[in-house]
Amino acid sequence: MEIEVKLFATLRDYLPKGSSRFSCKLEIDGSTRIQDILSRLKIPEEIPKIMLVNGVHGKKEQVLKEGDVLSIFPPVAGG
Repeated sequence: MEIEVKLFATLRDYLPKGSSRFSCKLEIDGSTRIQDILSRLKIPEEIPKIMLVNGVHGKKEQVLKEGDVLSIFPPVAGG
């Protein structure tokens, strides 16, 4: 199965070599969770993240499905 992972702002540094500027395609199996993708991309656990699956807030334990788009944002601040 294949999913698309989009990383934003400073998290783009964790995209695998050869990826486009903002995203990559990853092969997964039927039990892959968001947490597994974070580990696979070596995104540090201590960095807070906003995670969306197909535009809806996701949790680290969520299992991903064929064709999902996982978007991961670093913390946002503003005033």
